[in-house]
Amino acid sequence: MWRLSDYRSIHLAVGKLNVDVIVKGLDQIPPPDTPVYAEDVEIVPGGAATNYSVAISRFGHSVKLLSKVGIGPTMKGIMTSLAELGVGLEYVQEEQYVQSPTLIFLRNDGSISIVRKKNSVPPITREEVNRFAGLFDVVHFASLPPQLVLRDPYAKVTSYDPGPTVREIVDPLEVDVLFVNNTEAEKLDMEKVKTRYLVVKKGKKGATVTSEVEECSVDAIQVDPVDTTGAGDVFDAAFNFGLAEEWSLEETLQFASVASGLKVTRLGGTSSPSFQEVVSFLNEKPPKVKCR
Repeated sequence: MWRLSDYRSIHLAVGKLNVDVIVKGLDQIPPPDTPVYAEDVEIVPGGAATNYSVAISRFGHSVKLLSKVGIGPTMKGIMTSLAELGVGLEYVQEEQYVQSPTLIFLRNDGSISIVRKKNSVPPITREEVNRFAGLFDVVHFASLPPQLVLRDPYAKVTSYDPGPTVREIVDPLEVDVLFVNNTEAEKLDMEKVKTRYLVVKKGKKGATVTSEVEECSVDAIQVDPVDTTGAGDVFDAAFNFGLAEEWSLEETLQFASVASGLKVTRLGGTSSPSFQEVVSFLNEKPPKVKCR
């Protein structure tokens, strides 16, 4: 179980590359003129597509990131760290805008609040995405408007995690995998979506996958949470990884559940576990899967 094939699939992750400033241990905004001290402040790579890319690289597949970023020394450092993690940055376009950081308040229970500046860098366009059709085994769209999502007929998997843009799915949409969380699932009009797999991520309650022939649920693993940032992105990456490896749905769900659970025990959205770390956990405590 959970064996790697000889072929190393190539993924394209389409979405944002952010500069995340994580403030840990600050449970509320301090009142005016009152200095406070956080447990930790870190500057790390962020963005859903970036989190996905690092996870894929750590699992053992090749990955390229398609994104636009602003200029500046901080972003240069962020890109250097991503390259060292094995993420291909050939398709990251630098724009003449100052990159605005994303501020993440991390509470002691692992929950987060995120503050962003709106539209600090121009978004990827549909034409730019279409240039890469037929070049990748797996194409993943992360937290982008549905108008940018194109199913690649030549890829093994085209997946989409709309995140907060789920309300914008008003026109017909076709992908192989659609990822949503519980809240997003309630806002989703499934009459507009054609997909092989609908994946609903439920946090501590695990996840449910509905395919054309069955519905399967997997338990979440029990961990002491440190930071939930990027856990859903790691789940997406692990699920797509399993599909590309042609594992069974049960094996794929177990791998995704453990990978996202282990990520929660670490600081930062790009702190995903390695393939061997996930498999070692699976060999000792595989989460339960029920299908019907």
